[in-house]
Amino acid sequence: MISGQKKIHEYSPMTQIRVTGEDAFTFLQGQFTNELRQPTGSAIYGLWLNHKGKVVADSHVLRLAENEFILASATSPSAVIRPRLEAYIIADDVTLRDETATVRGLALSGLGCGEAIKHVLGEAPGASRFVRSAGVMIFPGRRSRAENYEIIGAGKIITELRNRLLAQDWVEAGVAAMELARISAGRPSIPEDLGPGDLPNEGGLEESAISYTKGCYLGQEVMARLRNMGKVRRRLHVVRGDGVPPRRPALLYQGERKAGEIRSSASNGDEFVALAMLSLINLDQGTGLSLSPKEPPGLKIGLHG
Repeated sequence: MISGQKKIHEYSPMTQIRVTGEDAFTFLQGQFTNELRQPTGSAIYGLWLNHKGKVVADSHVLRLAENEFILASATSPSAVIRPRLEAYIIADDVTLRDETATVRGLALSGLGCGEAIKHVLGEAPGASRFVRSAGVMIFPGRRSRAENYEIIGAGKIITELRNRLLAQDWVEAGVAAMELARISAGRPSIPEDLGPGDLPNEGGLEESAISYTKGCYLGQEVMARLRNMGKVRRRLHVVRGDGVPPRRPALLYQGERKAGEIRSSASNGDEFVALAMLSLINLDQGTGLSLSPKEPPGLKIGLHG
């Protein structure tokens, strides 16, 4: 894994949908899990749930104007988000325009990357904010627990910006390096690690992606009950072991008991790191896990989401 360097990774975002219309704000506010009652220039991370409170997709919502928004997601497909929203447009003055095919993205991370962005683009966004500069939009990312940013824009502009950064002291990181950093930080990718069979709290997203005070939205009643109950029965954890990552789906055991399953994984030299959904019932974190009820517990359980 590349560490201690400013890293850059070019990718194709899975979603960019522009939402406009007189009812754009009120409609999105009633669908999104986080509070969108924020000023222009806000970039709010949250989820799109179904009526059972299960995770359909995630995105950042960028507020361009009072009733103009960009929904941006690196991993949740527009083919999932768009129908999820269209199903609830009844008499609302709301227009969805899918711009996904026209955009590219840059993921930036590493010590001092915010200051470096200022030198190249003139400004870096603060927490939960985005800025527009040189034809791109920049907002804080969620690929690690350290400082990181997402930049989205037209393909030609993104490629030119990538080349400018590589000509300086940035290092290009491939998919494997980015996945290793994300998984090691315990950051779930949606829907790979957390999807339609899972609750947000099981991925540790209750603090960053859920508002408990904004009022009604689809899945809100389930979120309120979960908060009152206090705990979930499953949760994503980082798991580490020797050798190559096991082929998914890979079940995990503690003794003879099934303890969970690996959702995503990455190599780290002679070891691997994975995100696993583990049952919290009778889980002994000190004992470790195995890939078979007949094997000794050689996998270590790390931090949870």
